[in-house]
Amino acid sequence: MEKKFSTLVEGVLAETASIGLGDASVRYYRSCCHTVVGFCDGRGIDQLTEQAVEEFRAAMDERAHRGEIGPTMRSTLEKTARMMLQLQQTGVVVWQRRRPASGLSTTEESVLAAFSESLRGELASGSVRLAVCEVRQFLRYLDSAGCTLGSVTLDDVRGFLVKVRPRHTSGMGNTVWAIKRFFGFANQQGCSELKVEAMLARVGPRRQRALPCFTPEETGRILAAIETGSPRGKRDYAMVRLALSTGLRCGDIVSLRLDQIDWRRDEIHLVQHKTSAPLTLPLSAEAGNAIADWILHGRPACQAPEVFVRVYAPFVKLSGPTGALIMNQWLHKAGVSHQAHDGKTFHALRRTTGTRLVESGAELELASQVLGHRDVASSRRYIALADESLRKCCLPLDRFAPTREGLR
Repeated sequence: MEKKFSTLVEGVLAETASIGLGDASVRYYRSCCHTVVGFCDGRGIDQLTEQAVEEFRAAMDERAHRGEIGPTMRSTLEKTARMMLQLQQTGVVVWQRRRPASGLSTTEESVLAAFSESLRGELASGSVRLAVCEVRQFLRYLDSAGCTLGSVTLDDVRGFLVKVRPRHTSGMGNTVWAIKRFFGFANQQGCSELKVEAMLARVGPRRQRALPCFTPEETGRILAAIETGSPRGKRDYAMVRLALSTGLRCGDIVSLRLDQIDWRRDEIHLVQHKTSAPLTLPLSAEAGNAIADWILHGRPACQAPEVFVRVYAPFVKLSGPTGALIMNQWLHKAGVSHQAHDGKTFHALRRTTGTRLVESGAELELASQVLGHRDVASSRRYIALADESLRKCCLPLDRFAPTREGLR
């Protein structure tokens, strides 16, 4: 390895070791550093610059396009190069998580970023993320079809909708809405002259499926199955307890910060991740004790502001399919049957809370406030899960005379 890069490489490796990554991970980053240095040697680059890192990124994009490396490796290689550049420019390096590359060109990313910015302030942050996610898939489809935004046709849009239709079992409303909003923005910005309103004017109604909640017996089995003797068990138990007592979404739970818990008043103050609306909820004794047990006896010592963090280094905020991993493990341990798409997910804990509120006789407006719904109509679906309450609403049929002999 060339001496001119040895200081940068050792600095990056020292940072990976200092945050607690294992020996295998350190070796992995050492290999990535070798790749960066080998690229620089092959191109005759004596010093890392922004241009050199961009050339390296473009070369790794080509390798990923040819299938030589996967998206995760490609992202890690770029992160390694940028950490080396940061160390050279500032004398320090900060390790941080990076998501795999989106697969879009720089121009497409800039258009998508401008589209996202145009929606902010008008829509909730969750709706903005939904629209951007749908449009990102559409742009990837155009790339795979060899088409650009400036040359897109109605057939291209129709082809994309046909391709993604099987993945949207509950309806295409969100996808069509996002595409219409994007082309409205693209028309204003001069990125595309295609008008899609006529083709997308009518969309089939969204099918609402009554997803299940957990019965009291299943809830007890899940809580009893979580092994609270380990740090991970303490964390998972606290998250499940908090979800059952407050009805918070998984995204709000993993984003909950230490300073958002008022221990004196037994309250939680947060801003919902999906709606960007503030919410204050009572902290029950069961959930509060579980969180305290995790913080005092399970949570690793770290600088992360979030309550719930990884139990292995790096000790940062939870990300990825956290809720799915928790439920898959403890549902199996509890003996609760679970299959793909059966609705028994972490979000089912939220449905359980809403259903219990309705069954307790709480007004629908109160249930809506507790769950943080902007519209009371969003809380009405929990009525469909309150079987006993619905039975009380059934009308007797003895006053209706049958019209056929076979019905007597």
